[in-house]
Parts: sequence; structure tokens; C-alpha cells
Amino acid sequence: MRHLPCTHIAILLCALISSACNLTGLLIRSTADATAEAGAEIGPKLSDPELLKSTMESGIIATQGVLYYEDEYEPVLMGYILTRLGYGLIWMGEESARLEQAGKFEEAERVNARADLLFSQALNQAKRVLRLRDDGFDAAMAGGVDVFKVWVDEQFYRVDDAEPLLMLAGAWFIGALSSDEGLAGAVDIPYARYMVERSIQLDPEANASLGMVALGTYECVMPELMGGKPELGIKLLTKAMEQTERKAHGILVTLAERCAVAKQDRKMFHDLLMEVIEAGDEPEYRLFNKIARHRAERLLTQMDELFYD
Repeated sequence: MRHLPCTHIAILLCALISSACNLTGLLIRSTADATAEAGAEIGPKLSDPELLKSTMESGIIATQGVLYYEDEYEPVLMGYILTRLGYGLIWMGEESARLEQAGKFEEAERVNARADLLFSQALNQAKRVLRLRDDGFDAAMAGGVDVFKVWVDEQFYRVDDAEPLLMLAGAWFIGALSSDEGLAGAVDIPYARYMVERSIQLDPEANASLGMVALGTYECVMPELMGGKPELGIKLLTKAMEQTERKAHGILVTLAERCAVAKQDRKMFHDLLMEVIEAGDEPEYRLFNKIARHRAERLLTQMDELFYD
């Protein structure tokens, strides 16, 4: 399986010498490559969250159809994973939180169930990508976490590997945490966690320090009395803030929502959210900072529900 997008020359050669590369597959691969290139150029310039929302909704449908024709081309599979993770986490997660805040718990549960389905689909394709990268994946899994770590190190060893590894790990992490299989799902968490750790080793600043954000969030999910490690979570998220010069406001909101609440630090919660609301424009993160500001505004209205003192 090809790990990097085809160039136009490679596509032409493929068409000339390989009967396996049919016209439909070529068109799909060309579209996937062109979309990735355009996304890298246009993405930072987008400023309308609703436009991104509608794009991801369309992407969920489109990638499902594309997968029927081209189910071993990594950019297609990664697009499939990204649309489901992004839509489930950003929009369905926020919708569920607002419904819960309004006391509409049954509706929130339905939204959560739909999000969990997207996360499960993303996880299935993430494992497929790993199997396609190397057919030793299942044997490495069966060998336990230590064997799996060696396999990951052998497969992902370049700086450029950090971002795809992080996305695959994210799908696995979220899929395991949201699984309705209980302990069976939790067994996968150490595998997913190491993939995040390996991504950080390769490039700690990949995707706006998302690896550190993921691990920091996980450590703050539960209060310390219930097994969480909020101090470690704060340390990781603070490092991520430093690496992005406090310009990626989603990190500040996550620090407030997860770690400040876990520690029951009302002042930390308030100060972080107000910093986001009062911050100026940061062109590099404009789109996701707008989403972060909406989250900050909602969370401030919930302060008395989240803190006990």
C-alpha cells in the first residue's frame, strides 16, 4: 500500500503499466491527493465554523462511497477517519453538552450514540491502516504492549510519521474510551497511549501539540481520588500551551474544562476561559479558536454546576 500521495507522474505510469489501476481508482486517488493539497493551503484561511461543519458532513457521506472503490489507499482511509473524529468530537460533542445543560438528557444520549458509531467506524479503519502498513500488526497486538511498542517504533520512525500516527492513535484512544464493551475496550488504551507517546517523540509540536493535549486530557478525565493524575495533565497541557504560544485557544479551554474541574480550581477555570473570550485574532488558528470561544462561553454559564464550593 502506498503511504504517501501519488504524484501526477506516478498516476500516469500506474495507468500505463498496471491493469490493477482502473480508471475509477485513479480518479478517486487523484481527487484524494488534490483535496489534501488544497486543504493544506486553504484550511488555515477558513474562518466560518459552519462551513467546516457542512464540509465534514459531506465528507462523511463522500468517504463512505469512495471507500467502496478504493479501500487500500491511505489518504482515502485517513480522510474517512478524520471526518468522523472531527464531526463527532467538535459538533456532536458540543451539541450533546448543550442538550445536557438544557436538561434534555434523552436527546443528548441519542447524539452520543450517533457519535459513538462514528468513533467506532474511525477505529475500525485506523486498525485497517495499521494492518495495511505492515501485516505484522495483529501479531504485535497479540504479543502484548511491549511487543507492540517495538512494532510501532519500527513502523513509525520519521518526523513525517508523527501526524498520521497521531490521527490513528486518536481514533484508537477515542474509540476505546467511548466503547460500550467496558473492560474489553479499556484493554486497548495502553496500545493507543503508546502511539500518542511515540508521535510526541517524533514531533512534539505536530498538529498544534495535539499529542500532549490528548495525554493531558486523559490524565484529567477523573479526579485524583478516582485514579486520575490532574497534576500530570496540567503539566502536559501547559507544555502544549507554551509550544503554541497560547495562541491555540482550544488547549486553554481543555485545560479549564478537564483539569481545572478535576482539581476543583474555580479561579483557574474562570481565568483560562476569560483569556480565550478576551483574546485577539490569531490567523493561524482562527477557525478552531472561534469554536473554542463558543465552548468557553458555554462553560462559563455552567461554572456553578461544575464546582462544589
